[in-house]
Amino acid sequence: MIEFIKYASVAFTAATAVVTGWMQYEKFRLDGEWHIDTCTETADFNNYVGLHLAWRVFLSDDPLQAPVVGNGEKLEEAFQTIAPRGRYPVSFVGTKEINSVSLTGRFEGARRASTGRFELAPTLTRRSWTGYLPFYQRNVNVLEGTFALTAGNSRGRARAVRMIDGVPVEAEPFICEGAVAAEETQETIPEESLETSDES
Repeated sequence: MIEFIKYASVAFTAATAVVTGWMQYEKFRLDGEWHIDTCTETADFNNYVGLHLAWRVFLSDDPLQAPVVGNGEKLEEAFQTIAPRGRYPVSFVGTKEINSVSLTGRFEGARRASTGRFELAPTLTRRSWTGYLPFYQRNVNVLEGTFALTAGNSRGRARAVRMIDGVPVEAEPFICEGAVAAEETQETIPEESLETSDES
């Protein structure tokens, strides 16, 4: 009986080590083009609340826990496409865990740069599988979470959707209630607000 317990203990330890190592390797990949939406829920300035912003970003990461890096540009504001001359660049660096992504970004603007942080997690229903067992990779297609920007101390919801050949994967529409309310009442963001938000 003692011998059985000893062998069972050794087998359990070995199995645990194998599973833990496999899970570490199996981390999802973020390589590729992404569309990132944000909706400001709280800010120091009232005209920032309900503001929708979006970026197109190209991310790159390594399965062996190298930092996640990326570059892109601001693409939309209040669900309206920004003209090419008004698209300011953004750069990201961050880390990736088994079920989370943290990205710190630098956002160039018309007058000055600002910084921000995104805390995102992969959704369970939007994944694609590539490779061969036991060395396959889990390609996450949708990340959801929160963001915080130094511009106006803005905070709120964020979502990143993978782009394939320039087209986002199928996902529910991103809703920013403030922008919807403004559209319904035919309100517009003051011109000076738009200039300030370009710093995001």
